[in-house]
Amino acid sequence: MKIIITGGSGLIGTEISRQLLDEGHEVVYLSRHPRTNDLGINEYEWNPDTETLDIQAFEDVSGIINLAGASISKKWTSEYKNEILRSRVDGTRLLFETVQSHRFPIRFFISASASGYYPNSYDQEYSEEAPPGNDFLSMVCQKWEQEAQLFEKVGVRSVRMRIGIVLSNKGGALPQIARPVRLGLGAALGDGHQWMPWVHLEDVAAMFVYAATSDSLSGVYNAGGPYNVTNEELSRLVAKVLDKPFFMPNIPKFLLKLALGEMAETALASTKINTDKIQQAGFRYRHTDLEESLSDLLK
Repeated sequence: MKIIITGGSGLIGTEISRQLLDEGHEVVYLSRHPRTNDLGINEYEWNPDTETLDIQAFEDVSGIINLAGASISKKWTSEYKNEILRSRVDGTRLLFETVQSHRFPIRFFISASASGYYPNSYDQEYSEEAPPGNDFLSMVCQKWEQEAQLFEKVGVRSVRMRIGIVLSNKGGALPQIARPVRLGLGAALGDGHQWMPWVHLEDVAAMFVYAATSDSLSGVYNAGGPYNVTNEELSRLVAKVLDKPFFMPNIPKFLLKLALGEMAETALASTKINTDKIQQAGFRYRHTDLEESLSDLLK
């Protein structure tokens, strides 16, 4: 199959691309700034801000994997919060309108979303049917998923993947957690009891590949690991794997909020998700043990 990926050069997109290429599929990227990449993948220009898209990318395409969106790991000014939302909603809408207006016969549209869709909770475990939260990230996820669901109106199989906390040595949360631990300064955030729905990079990428290649998958799926851990449990395991002490006091919530502003919500969020649905659909994890995953990534 030939598959378009938006956000393909990012952490998850690069791993999805590698796995698709290994399986013999063809991959092309939509990019604001097309360039030569390490994987030899052709890139075509698109810009949701100006509603421009090079339709040559759609020649003989079977489906789209949509990952593009501004990073949530920058300080949230009012202007940047608008960018976080627009980059997801406008990009997805441009893809839908392009497919609809040109009647491109794609078979599937797989879109990223996030576990931030759900409310913060220390005692609830969320399946895909749970109601959304009412904070900013939840609103972003809801609007993003609504745009992705539009593809169903034109007979295209739509899958929305609510991604947990992706563990990788190439970016994301893990290097940020490991950096102070390596210096002997590791500490839990807030009270440390908040749930973190970890998932190994290889597994979350494999979920997208599985969704693209399995015609039976449609709707919403939680894209986390086989079980959840607390922030303190994860931090202690990182220290154990790195053979470093873990004795510093927890970092208080008010300090995180002073340093990060509203973005501190992401560090303090507690979300426990259930991944039975995608496992019952036939997906099998490559990495089922957190300590072994951390050893794989940190050593």
